[in-house]
Amino acid sequence: MEYNGQNQEFDISIKLFADDFEKIINKNYHVILNLGKENRLKDCNNFIDRYVKRNFVVVFDKKAVSKKMTQEKVIVKSEERSVWLYYKLQSKKAHKVLVRNTLMNDLYNDQKNLFIFTYKKFQKAKKFEKNDTDLQFVIK
Repeated sequence: MEYNGQNQEFDISIKLFADDFEKIINKNYHVILNLGKENRLKDCNNFIDRYVKRNFVVVFDKKAVSKKMTQEKVIVKSEERSVWLYYKLQSKKAHKVLVRNTLMNDLYNDQKNLFIFTYKKFQKAKKFEKNDTDLQFVIK
């Protein structure tokens, strides 16, 4: 999650293993996305967006802002067996930040997610785990 000062927005990039991501979407919404295939589910981006916004929560100065994230694109890289999700979040500088990341935790108990937050020269990183899903900090 990196701040773009020119556009006053955060660019958010999420990389997941495609097969695991398909499983979690199927488990939660009972649909098959068929990412990267000709018979890709027509409204797959709606299911992706719903899952991400439920499991990646951002709060700036006690205001939940993750619902305002807009999905920019979904890229499937078959050679990497991965799916890249790109979001934008319009926002001016926040002082207090809370990030809750539970992506893929409902599929794997040992799931670990690496997160890096960058705002100008300020950077904060964390490895999220099943029982450690929150990161709170103050931007200086």
